[in-house]
Order: sequence, then structure tokens, then C-alpha cells
Amino acid sequence: MTNLNKAAAMTKVWEGRRAWQMAPVCCCGCDTRLEVDEKPDRQKYFAQGHDARLKSILRKVLAGQMKRADIPQAARTNLARLKFVQASPEFKRAFARPGQRQLRGQAKMAIE
Repeated sequence: MTNLNKAAAMTKVWEGRRAWQMAPVCCCGCDTRLEVDEKPDRQKYFAQGHDARLKSILRKVLAGQMKRADIPQAARTNLARLKFVQASPEFKRAFARPGQRQLRGQAKMAIE
């Protein structure tokens, strides 16, 4: 990937993040509008009880019943801020591309 392509890709990612911050929606994919909190660190990412919906989607992706492309865009945009995903290696794998996991495994084998 050239530097120009990397820059374009990062621009697209940051545009998505800014758009979500201006009009936040539930990360489960239901598109329920959320209130914008005055303090960004206290912003909510799900409607009441909807975090279980995203967990269900991630479990289906891991089981092969759904595709990675079916993960809601809002969840992809806020991946670093979703604490239950960051705390679980299983849920992190649902977001990883298959090539990324293979490279990580090869690097570990090379070190040993």
C-alpha cells in the first residue's frame, strides 16, 4: 500500500469517527440515536441493553454463521472504545482480518 493510499484510508476512517461523534448511534447496528454527552469520555455507545446484541453478532461471526462484513459500522468505528471487546481476545478476533492473525502467529513462531 502506498503512502497516498494509506493517507486516503486514514482520512476515510477519521471522517467516520467525526461523523459518529456529531450524531452518535447505537453500536449494535439498530441505528438508535444516542444523546451527545458534554464530556466525551462519558459518551454512551449503546442504547439500554443493546450491548448484548453486538455480543451476539460477534459470537455468530466467530462461529461462521455471519460474515465479518455484517459487523455494524458504528462498532468498527468505535472499536478501541468498546471496553468489553478490548477485554476479550475472543471478541477482538471477530474484528481481525484472517491475514492479520496468520502474520501474528508466524511472528510468534519465528521468535521461539
